[in-house]
Amino acid sequence: MKIGDRVLVHPEGKSIFDVLTIEDDHALIESIIDAPGKFPFSIPVKFLVPADS
Repeated sequence: MKIGDRVLVHPEGKSIFDVLTIEDDHALIESIIDAPGKFPFSIPVKFLVPADS
């Protein structure tokens, strides 16, 4: 996993997120959809799944 990757927060998830930064075992991610209330948030890397899998 690296900055710029597109990920899901669950193997069966539908929403896709961009990885903005990675620090230690957490990634800052943000939805790729431009919507009201969109904001980046931190999540443990172990929960992220590549969006193209």
